[in-house]
Amino acid sequence: MPSRWSPHPRYRLYTSPASYWLPLRTMLSHGDGEAVACLEAEVSRRFEVAAAVCVPMARTGLYLALREILRPGQTVILSPLTLVDVVNSVLLAGGIPVFADIVRQSCALDPEHVESLIDRRTGAVLVTHLHGESAGAHVFREICRRRGVPLIEDAAQAFGAVERDRRLGGIGDVGVYSFGFYKNLSAWRGGMIVSHDAGLIARVRKRMDAWPRLSRRSLLSWCAKGLLADAATWPPFFAVVTYPIIRYGVLHGFRAVTRRLDPEDGARRLEALPQDYLACMSDAQASLALRQLERVDADSALRNAYAARYHEGLAGLEGLVTPRRHDGLSHIYTYYPIQYRERDALLRHALARGRDLAAQHLRNCADLPEFKEFRRECPNARAASRELILLPTYPRYPEAEIERNIDAIRDFITSG
Repeated sequence: MPSRWSPHPRYRLYTSPASYWLPLRTMLSHGDGEAVACLEAEVSRRFEVAAAVCVPMARTGLYLALREILRPGQTVILSPLTLVDVVNSVLLAGGIPVFADIVRQSCALDPEHVESLIDRRTGAVLVTHLHGESAGAHVFREICRRRGVPLIEDAAQAFGAVERDRRLGGIGDVGVYSFGFYKNLSAWRGGMIVSHDAGLIARVRKRMDAWPRLSRRSLLSWCAKGLLADAATWPPFFAVVTYPIIRYGVLHGFRAVTRRLDPEDGARRLEALPQDYLACMSDAQASLALRQLERVDADSALRNAYAARYHEGLAGLEGLVTPRRHDGLSHIYTYYPIQYRERDALLRHALARGRDLAAQHLRNCADLPEFKEFRRECPNARAASRELILLPTYPRYPEAEIERNIDAIRDFITSG
């Protein structure tokens, strides 16, 4: 794409023409679940796990996994820097959330804090590999094995990442992936549970037997939303139309614009899983995911190269927290997260410089009134929720745009 189209959008879908024609072609035939079974078998083989099962969404997968692991009244230790629906999954599965603080640099659970919270009521530890960065699953596996507690990996943002020659999600007792809209493997929506316990996967599968498949109408709706997102973020259109609207709306505080940029806007505590969360993956979705499997590692390697440039370009800036630098695929940098105390001012400066950067939308759930009975002091999570900014790393993002992002950030911090 010519460099004159600037800025490029903060996010783009991992789509190709096949993302649209393949579901349409598959929907013309009456799928019998063969493609879903093939996807489960192929991920099991590649990730060296005993079994896998496709689920409607990653958050539904967490709920299903917890239903099989927890006894009523047991606690689940988890990060408060997460989706509201992750906490909902714990509650709806009969668990009691216990928030542990994070390590600022990695945004991952603090192992020492986690171990200090494990007691006779602990039913599971849930670690989140946020932003495609490894949370140190092997460290938590050792803690959990020593204390006799199951380990669940929320790898929704880290499909394909590797730690010590093991794929994230396949290190603990259970792993959960997302194949949602902006994930690095997208089937429009859906997810997967993997485990070394084939019996657990069989029980999850049985629990979903009566659930409906995602309807053709719903899948067409998701494809239409994707087509709209692709059009709105097509660089020539984005630079001339979409971005000026975003910039004007954000700078002037237009709620109609700002709420659409926040996926957690309106998130709330749930009393039951919505019916929309119970529509199982279809053959059309699985066929699309199967087609993308081969490119996952190559895309991750490219994002690592982009992250390396951010590491170099942002080094030494006072007050800026950057993630750890790792080679290989242990950190696949679905985004490159930075933290800065004056986040809002930095983002406004970036907008003035023609940059499209994003504030992280996750709240510190330990402070939310919806979960007030589980409140716990987690100062690192509180700070991160207020300071996180996500820098683009998706495979089609131009290197020249990365340099412009770096220049804008350096200019703000050094001139301040």
